[in-house]
Amino acid sequence: MTVKKKKTSDKQARAIIGLVVNVIILPGLGSIIGGRIRTGVIQLVLFLVSIPLMFILIGFPLALAMWIWALVTGIQMIKYMDE
Repeated sequence: MTVKKKKTSDKQARAIIGLVVNVIILPGLGSIIGGRIRTGVIQLVLFLVSIPLMFILIGFPLALAMWIWALVTGIQMIKYMDE
């Protein structure tokens, strides 16, 4: 029995890289890399706004929400590219 390997297209590779960047480096940046520019810019701006707001504690939930949103966006990009 032979196993056929699926070739990863350029779009799939960008989606995977986008997910990794969203989760590890900076929420929003990976979405921009993956091709969802508007969503990525919104995520990035809100995340950057949350950083100074962390001094008054409201920034922590906002940063967490942006990280989760970026994670979901990255997973959606990968699912969309598989179809």
